[in-house]
Amino acid sequence: MTDIKGYVLAAFGGFLGVCEHVKLNIYSRRAWKMQETNVRRLMRKNKSTVYGKKYRFKDIKNVEDYQKTVPLSTYSDYDEYVWRMAEGEKGLITNMFVRRFTESSGSTGKSKLVPLSYWAEWVAQCYGFSAPVGCAVKYFLKEGRLLPPQKGLLTAETSCRKLKGGTVSCLSSIPLLNLKPLVPFFATSPKEVLFPEQSADMDMHYLKLRFSLINTKTSYLGTIFITTLESMFFYMEENWEMLCDDIEKGIINDSIKMPEELRKKLSKKLKPMPERAEELRAEFRKGFDFSPIIPRIWPKVEWLYGMGTGALSLYAKKLRRYIGEEMPIHYLGYTATEAFMAVPIELNSFEYVMLPQNGFYEFRPIDSPDYDNLLTIKDLEPGKEYELILTNMSGFYRYRIEDIVKCTGYYHKSPKITFCYRLNQIANISGEKISQMAFDEMVDNLSEYMDDLYIGYSIYPDRSTSPGHYVLLLETASPVNDEKKEKYNVAFEKMLCKGNVSVEPLIKSGALGHPEVKFLRHGTYDDYREVLRKRGANLNQVKPIKVIDNDEKRDFFFSHVEE
Repeated sequence: MTDIKGYVLAAFGGFLGVCEHVKLNIYSRRAWKMQETNVRRLMRKNKSTVYGKKYRFKDIKNVEDYQKTVPLSTYSDYDEYVWRMAEGEKGLITNMFVRRFTESSGSTGKSKLVPLSYWAEWVAQCYGFSAPVGCAVKYFLKEGRLLPPQKGLLTAETSCRKLKGGTVSCLSSIPLLNLKPLVPFFATSPKEVLFPEQSADMDMHYLKLRFSLINTKTSYLGTIFITTLESMFFYMEENWEMLCDDIEKGIINDSIKMPEELRKKLSKKLKPMPERAEELRAEFRKGFDFSPIIPRIWPKVEWLYGMGTGALSLYAKKLRRYIGEEMPIHYLGYTATEAFMAVPIELNSFEYVMLPQNGFYEFRPIDSPDYDNLLTIKDLEPGKEYELILTNMSGFYRYRIEDIVKCTGYYHKSPKITFCYRLNQIANISGEKISQMAFDEMVDNLSEYMDDLYIGYSIYPDRSTSPGHYVLLLETASPVNDEKKEKYNVAFEKMLCKGNVSVEPLIKSGALGHPEVKFLRHGTYDDYREVLRKRGANLNQVKPIKVIDNDEKRDFFFSHVEE
């Protein structure tokens, strides 16, 4: 019966996903008309709001009027309105129905609360859940077979809290929250693990692996950020003996943190499985470099989804060690707390098609300081980078999201883009201006050159020395001996000079100091995630800390440097 339900659910989810691709095909053919329609719709619906009256929405008839009349904005322009909405007040920045608010992680600054209109929520549901399955359907059809039953390992931890004006969660949680009753049919983890109490202190890597490893029919892997999945598999590599022992005995290990009542409840779902434990041990004993481990322990896993481009591309490459080079990945798309903006239309694609129905988009070429003559989706030039200015469907108008994207081409009349970096994540000591994406490439090359696997890295532009210099902080998968550590400074300087042509002349002239490498204690990045979790951050939204840009981050990471 479970298999039948699995087939039915996979078929239905796949059908909905393919429908979303058909719709996007139609929308993208008339992308500019949809953009114009969105502006007129927003002005008409929201002209009676406080914000609409302030900027005379009733007098705005077209895109040109909109750009001339409504100023660019940042989050501070909406902060007061949003918190009043959270208290239940209506008609401030939007008249659209809002029942949910999304929340940023706080990993790139102060946490932000953003309203989510019914329109934007539906788009997030369609393209956050159905569309990836639609891509998988098309992938399998090309191979001449149907999408198999879908029951997978999900890393998402979905929780929400209630305010007077609605519930608060992260944008990536919305699809799972809306499908909560169906979770047992497509996820290996129990609901109690995927929807934990906010205050619960739980070892999530263990619990999700504990229930997934016993399921030989696991058929996909799902995550929000690739980093979480890669971190989970590294945990598995470190703790497989404990996991196998517990599977053999049918228990949850006593060392695992979790509420006692939940331990008793989940323990009832488990039974001793000595045969499965021995199957797993046999594969784990062969080692993790013998061949990719995931196809060996879950032979039915055939695809995965998760954000793995831009700043996360380094982790996507690291994940290949576990999943192999052949497994297709759906890279989810380009999203922010404020909106779901672009999606890939096939597996293994790093190009995202912008969703013309979910907002109005403007672009500033990064080589232009001018915000007076912004471009629109019909004006982009493939190969060029732009700052994106977003008008979403939830009450943010001409909002400077501070993301840099590159246009890679067009899908019919809608741009295809890749995310590059955030404006506030460019490191600069003496005019060299090194982007996060450039650091990703440098560290990737350094990893290959030094033959070390990294759990994570962070860059600190240290301006306290004279001259200022870059400090690379690394958490390595295996210990690095003192002799090898001494070689790292030279190797990193080599990568830095190779990655940015301005660096070597600046070092030679004395305007920039020699870079140095420091090594972090094992578990540092997990510790930082725990700090954010205790502050109330949703771990699904926590991004890797690549550039240390404030004193708090600096103090934390330098306190974790190995003696």
